[in-house]
Amino acid sequence: MVASTSTIRLLAGRARSLSAWQPLALRDFRLLFVGQAVSLLGDQFYLVALPWLVLQLTGSGLALGTILLAATVPRMIFLLVGGAASDWLSPHRLMVASNGLRSIVCAVLTVLVLFKSISLWHLFVLAAAFGTLDAFFSPAMKAFIPALLHEEKLLAGNALLQGTNMLTKFIGPSLAGLLVAGAGTGFAFGLDTVSFVFVTACLMVMKTKKPGSTGGELASTGSPSGGKLLSSIRDGLRYTLHEPAIRSFIIIIAVIEFAFAGPFTVGLASLANSRFSGGSKAFGIMLSTLGGGFLLGTVIAGAFKRSRLGFATFVGAFALGAGLVLLGFAPNLAWACVLLAIMAAIGGCLQVLNTYWFQTRTDPQMLGRVMSVVMLCGFGLTPLSYVIAGALIKVSLTLMFVVNGVFLLTAAAFCVSSQRQIDSPRPAIG
Repeated sequence: MVASTSTIRLLAGRARSLSAWQPLALRDFRLLFVGQAVSLLGDQFYLVALPWLVLQLTGSGLALGTILLAATVPRMIFLLVGGAASDWLSPHRLMVASNGLRSIVCAVLTVLVLFKSISLWHLFVLAAAFGTLDAFFSPAMKAFIPALLHEEKLLAGNALLQGTNMLTKFIGPSLAGLLVAGAGTGFAFGLDTVSFVFVTACLMVMKTKKPGSTGGELASTGSPSGGKLLSSIRDGLRYTLHEPAIRSFIIIIAVIEFAFAGPFTVGLASLANSRFSGGSKAFGIMLSTLGGGFLLGTVIAGAFKRSRLGFATFVGAFALGAGLVLLGFAPNLAWACVLLAIMAAIGGCLQVLNTYWFQTRTDPQMLGRVMSVVMLCGFGLTPLSYVIAGALIKVSLTLMFVVNGVFLLTAAAFCVSSQRQIDSPRPAIG
């Protein structure tokens, strides 16, 4: 513990002289960063252990898909509620409550597995609970970060958090696989429980507990009645749709997410299976390349200037569209990996820049609700992207990549028409 504390202090000291690491010099952001790193690593244990447990219990891929759907549907349903609640309750309180409840849910799962009392219906209920609680945590965290960091450090802070997310996704599954194979699924769920408890403790000792809304309609009432909550959601949707720059940027992001979801899952697996030698090994290499590229992109984003994000998004969308078209004609694994690394780096960079744009451009009283709409657009279109990609692959694998690439080039063209709105100064908030 002493060594760990000394290391953190050393990092904090160095952060003052390195601009990309400056947010770590702030105690509360450092607590969030460390807590999230531990929690995200714990999530990888859960994400590997859950499918393995379902297959052990049932041997059915259909059962696994249904349980994953049981987590996804509540998340989509409650995202808008979570965004409104983060503006009413304060993001910090919502994060503490969500993580505390997730630790309880995960503890129940751990006990059931260790005592060999787990049944399929337990997994349905617990997966749905996880999805619901995550719908409250995710928009709250996006809304809370600007309360920790001044605007000049916000971009670097988002890059650090996003980079940690990518790093855990890069190394976590392999560690989780070894842990599940050696100690079993119960131990993996137990570690995830500990990670939730740890990040909850980090959140509770923070000094910054600034509410997300200081004068919003829910903040002034003192009670979250259903009518007030629904009214708040409507106000958030109205604000999002009536702000031209926000509306345009959400459309662009939704198109990018839609165009990549299918090709980067169904498409890459099909490339590995039908065009490249190596099969599953080639698929794993491409996924690892994606993870490394996304991680590199988050590092690059931390060094970006804060101006002309609309232009950066146009260039990125154009490059991504061209990359998808070229990927459809990739003759071998090496060329595919080069293209994937470039596209993933651009995508990782855009994720950080886009989050920063919304955090600095949105009325703080609406930030939780706007971020929930952004996330809902991404999640909601993903299943449709999978279906369309699968249908196009039946016609031609190359055609699937070309169609999605052209779709992205169209998004880039739309970005040009909206660039002036996106890059215009933030309107005064009164």
